[in-house]
Amino acid sequence: MNPISQTNLVPQVIDLIGIGFDKKFAPHLRMANVIIKLTHKNGVCHPQDLLPFGFTKHETKDLWHMASAMASIELKLMEIEASRNLALRVRHG
Repeated sequence: MNPISQTNLVPQVIDLIGIGFDKKFAPHLRMANVIIKLTHKNGVCHPQDLLPFGFTKHETKDLWHMASAMASIELKLMEIEASRNLALRVRHG
């Protein structure tokens, strides 16, 4: 398994919406983590970008929408956190 897909970035999103981590979300979570990493690296991630990371075309078709939504929420939360940290550094720096 590729190390990029082993980082757990999204569980806090699942906890925030009150679902609690469940096995049925594990494939979505794995894909969302790769989407996040690729988006940070390349600025964007498309379903075909996931193929080199062990996802099949069938998986990307079935899981893309939910995983992409999970990744989008997490990326937005990361952006908000980064802007808060920047604001604190500007005020106290």
